[in-house]
Amino acid sequence: MEIPKEELQKYILDYLEKNRRMTIATSENNVPWASTVMFAYDSDFNLYFISVPDSRKTKNIATNPKVSVAINEYVYKKGFTIGLQIEGKAIMLNKEKDKQELEIYRQRFDWADDFLHDHELYKITPEKIYYLDDEKFGPGGRKVLKL
Repeated sequence: MEIPKEELQKYILDYLEKNRRMTIATSENNVPWASTVMFAYDSDFNLYFISVPDSRKTKNIATNPKVSVAINEYVYKKGFTIGLQIEGKAIMLNKEKDKQELEIYRQRFDWADDFLHDHELYKITPEKIYYLDDEKFGPGGRKVLKL
């Protein structure tokens, strides 16, 4: 079943709104690492998170910006899979220069300022987003949005 790109984009944005946590997978020297973080997003599907710059995930990003993300906290029907799998690249932003991106994060998390003194802001730019939804697309069904 094919669906229009605009409809797929709407499904993805709706699902992002229902979730607050994501698991980000990074790697260094072919050794993978997965971490759970709180995220914000914009209408272009960019994801934002904060972290201390000496964490394993952010050190991995500094040497290898390729990341994958899983977002699957919200489930609307027992026994059905729904979620997002994302391939993209991550970078550390400058909190002084990238004020609009920082504000996106602050608006979603009113506690963000309590952590920003020692945390940095990171951005994930997706290249592909896989939207999984057993109810809409059948068991194992997913659609891909290439950006």
